[in-house]
Amino acid sequence: MILKALTSFFLGALLILAFEPFNLWIFSLIVPILILITLEKMNSKFSFILGYLFGFGFWLVGIFWIENSINVFGGANIFISSFLTILLSMFLSLFQGLVFFSYSFFKNDNFLSKLFLFPSLWVLSEWLREFLFSGFPWLYIGYTSIDNFFVNGFIPISGIFGMSFIIILLSSSTLELFKNIKRFNLSSLILCNLLILLICISNIFLIKVNWTTPTSEIDIVVVQPNIGIKEKWTSQGRRESTDIMGRLLIKESSRLIDKSDTPKLFFFPEVFLPGQFSNFAFYLKPFLTLTEKANIGVVAGTLSKTDENSKIYNSLISFGNLKGTYLKEKLVPFGEYVPYSFFNYFFNFFNFSRPEVSAGKNNEIIIGDGYSIFASICYEVAFQDLFYKYAPQSNLLFSASNDAWFGETIGPHQHLQIARYRAAENRKPLIRSTTSGISAVVDEKGSIIDYIKIDDERSKRNNSQEINLKLYLFEGNTPINSYGKIPVIVLLLVILVVSSYMKFRKIRENL
Repeated sequence: MILKALTSFFLGALLILAFEPFNLWIFSLIVPILILITLEKMNSKFSFILGYLFGFGFWLVGIFWIENSINVFGGANIFISSFLTILLSMFLSLFQGLVFFSYSFFKNDNFLSKLFLFPSLWVLSEWLREFLFSGFPWLYIGYTSIDNFFVNGFIPISGIFGMSFIIILLSSSTLELFKNIKRFNLSSLILCNLLILLICISNIFLIKVNWTTPTSEIDIVVVQPNIGIKEKWTSQGRRESTDIMGRLLIKESSRLIDKSDTPKLFFFPEVFLPGQFSNFAFYLKPFLTLTEKANIGVVAGTLSKTDENSKIYNSLISFGNLKGTYLKEKLVPFGEYVPYSFFNYFFNFFNFSRPEVSAGKNNEIIIGDGYSIFASICYEVAFQDLFYKYAPQSNLLFSASNDAWFGETIGPHQHLQIARYRAAENRKPLIRSTTSGISAVVDEKGSIIDYIKIDDERSKRNNSQEINLKLYLFEGNTPINSYGKIPVIVLLLVILVVSSYMKFRKIRENL
């Protein structure tokens, strides 16, 4: 039992290699096979323990970058920040424990149950994690499919939960295939082979399908200011931010003022203008006319207030040949708001500053002459529902972020992988501008066209970087845009209900 416990913890940690920055996606197929072997002949109680240990290894290694933000920017010392990160990992591990427990409880000798039950339970736990306790839609195994050439053609059809199901299904099918080779169970061998071949051969054709079509071409500039979080909020940091914007816009406006038929769009990161937007209105006023004449559009992050109330919103504002404002809808728990009043005692005990950002709702996309942009902020790129809601109306996706919170850890790499997946899922190009990396331009299939790595010289002044290139806009919708995640979730629930029915029927027969 001790050996299996250590093995489960190790397998959880090993699965992180399937995600960025390692991107060894083959482990997303191998690790579930090894898990299923470990769970053989285990009762529900011990399966829960193994699942919990698996989850603890997975989350401890996978999200320990959160410690960096709590320690460096949250005011906690290294012991408290490590303790809080471990505590979060312990809580999230309950989801894996529940999966392993349920699988051992409901599994039976039926061949279809062996194939489909474990994948269904795995994905249902991801679905629960998306919204339960304010939600944490991170490290879904489906994200590893972005570079997996065996299955990534399914991304625009199945969405993230469908991809997680397909990956685990391939693992369970492969394991059953090897088992039945040994037993020489011909019918099971044929079924496993057909299922694996059906997925892989279908993928060959799906990769070639153009779900969306290119339209016009635009010039874009993606700005990475490389200003540290702490220094950004000083008077010098605010001045440096405005200097970067002024330098770039004046340079391009003077060059394009007589070529106004050539649009150029500038993308700045989350809260690039540090403070309320009204504080920068005087500075920005000269650029409003200048950018319109030069056919330049600007999207930049800042804080704002609406006329209706005095609440503060994390926002993206636009000007020049772009119109529209986006107010962040999905806020980071504890980072931007306190999800439950109980945790106010927690903030008081540790003497942490309490976040006061409000959530926006019913946003509109940012529009210009011939282009429409769905702009999201940071953590929101992990919420598929936002993209199902807004992406169909757009021909370009934008994610503004501030990954400086995570330093030079694996966090920014995981964040970029999710953004790449959103582009492939919607089959539209995505622009990602971050405070200090990783900024990137991603094509409609999720491949990186160009990027700016994490800045490791933030102590330097005037160290901003840009990406300049031409990019095609894409129109149209993918199947997942049309029907969303509900059909996949319903299918998984049906599999669970059928498996539970078969299990209880067998129990009654044995009484």
